[in-house]
Amino acid sequence: MDDMRSIVNTITRVTFILMSASLFVWALAPEYRAISIGFFMGISIGLINIRYLAMKIQQVTEYIANQEKRRFSLGFVTRLCLGLLGIMVAVRFEQVSLEATITGILLIPVMLVPVSIVHSLKRR
Repeated sequence: MDDMRSIVNTITRVTFILMSASLFVWALAPEYRAISIGFFMGISIGLINIRYLAMKIQQVTEYIANQEKRRFSLGFVTRLCLGLLGIMVAVRFEQVSLEATITGILLIPVMLVPVSIVHSLKRR
C-alpha cells in the first residue's frame, strides 16, 4: 500500500509541475491562453480522478482484509462525470481549448505507467 501511495504522490508532484508550467505559459504567451487553461483544467481533473481512484482502491483492500460482505464500487461513474464536466466547460466557453482539456484529462492516467515502472526499478 505504501508503494501505491508513493506512486500517487509522484504523480501529484509531476502534475503540480505541469500546472505551474501551464500557468506560466498562460501568463507569458497570450496567444496560447486557451490551450494552457484547457490543459490546466484537464490535468486538474485527471489528478482528482487518480487520487479518488487511489482512495477507492485503498477502501476496497480494507474491506477485503476485514472480509466484509459488502458490495463495493471503484467510483467509475464519479470519475466519468468529472471528466464530462470538464469537457462541458471546454465546449461551453471559447476561452478553453477542448483538445487541450481532453489531452490533460488523459495524460495523467497515461503517466501512471512510466511512473510505476520507475518506482518498481527503484525498489529492486
